[in-house]
Amino acid sequence: MDHTRALAIAALTAIVALPARAGLHEDMVALDRAYIPALALTNQPKVDLSRRAMERLRVEWNAFRTAHSAAPDGYPADLWAATERDIEAALAAAEKNLAAGRSLDAHEDLERVREAQYTLRRAAQAPYFMDDLTAFHSAMEKLVRAAAGKSAAMGSDTDLMAIRAAYAEADRSWQGVLANRALVVRHGISADKAAAVQTQIDVETRTLAEVGAALAAGDRTKAIERAMATKPAFAKLFQLFGDFAPVIGG
Repeated sequence: MDHTRALAIAALTAIVALPARAGLHEDMVALDRAYIPALALTNQPKVDLSRRAMERLRVEWNAFRTAHSAAPDGYPADLWAATERDIEAALAAAEKNLAAGRSLDAHEDLERVREAQYTLRRAAQAPYFMDDLTAFHSAMEKLVRAAAGKSAAMGSDTDLMAIRAAYAEADRSWQGVLANRALVVRHGISADKAAAVQTQIDVETRTLAEVGAALAAGDRTKAIERAMATKPAFAKLFQLFGDFAPVIGG
């Protein structure tokens, strides 16, 4: 049995062993499916669509808060309440910035939402595939920042060391995504989209491998190029989990 298949079987076994939080999990998934379009569209010059996505996210968040006003079993009550306040503050700030025409500021506000959810679920040790993506996102951003604006001609040895260190962290984080890739099926997406997710996971896996190979070969140009390519590959993967149809139609 190959390693990838073994990991997938292990993840599916973990699904069976999950505690009875199905209602909470499904509501978290529904919130994410509204959140992802708002996060993605506020990072683009699409003001009307951003506002529509934000309005939908507000409705979904209000429903979530009403349904889960108290901390569910397994979640620290103080952290649950603090997370609720943090998310509400982030959404309110995003709404204010979006109303003022500051879409990119709204996008940065919305980034706080997934970070708050990540911290909450990790504290409760609640398996959730999107949190594996969030962990990788942070490491991937460090890799992109290390490579941004660099060239083989201008890059110093210090720059290359920074890329190596950031790559090592990103690669370690990506292993968590690969280990839990079977959990994709629990995130409310169709079979066709689930297949597209697996394909895009493979794309990011190859991209990271190309960074590693270029670094091992001392090919600065290729290492920088492929490091920068990890971000659009990840964005495409992440957005597959959003439900854009209510916002843009189709």
